[in-house]
Amino acid sequence: MIHANLFQALQPNLPYLVLAVGLAFGLTGTLALFLSVKREMRTDAARNRRRMEVLARKLEEAPRDSEPEPPIATQRTGAGMPGTNLPGMNIGKRVQAMRMVRRNQDVSHIAAALGVTRREVELLIRVQRMGAAAIRTAAN
Repeated sequence: MIHANLFQALQPNLPYLVLAVGLAFGLTGTLALFLSVKREMRTDAARNRRRMEVLARKLEEAPRDSEPEPPIATQRTGAGMPGTNLPGMNIGKRVQAMRMVRRNQDVSHIAAALGVTRREVELLIRVQRMGAAAIRTAAN
């Protein structure tokens, strides 16, 4: 009899009760995942700190009188002397230059904006136009 009265009393509020219990479980699960991620981050940070300490010790123990290794890719200036790595036309600059060409911007403006020479921009435009012409003739 008590169970039937209790069920009848809870019946109108049952959807809210189920919702509250589901929300509680969801929040508990979210908290558990958050704490798990925090623990992983802490262990990774400790592991990386130990690696950095080992590398720092190796660097300190390295002989100081040895010559540094030359850079892998050094560009040469016109005189044949090794120079600094000058900014060239990488793929990002090429795309940006071609966008600016399509907007009918001046070649000198494009060169100044990208930090390259005017000749590089002119060469890029000529190569792109020759490639486009070759594609059009191949398509016909």
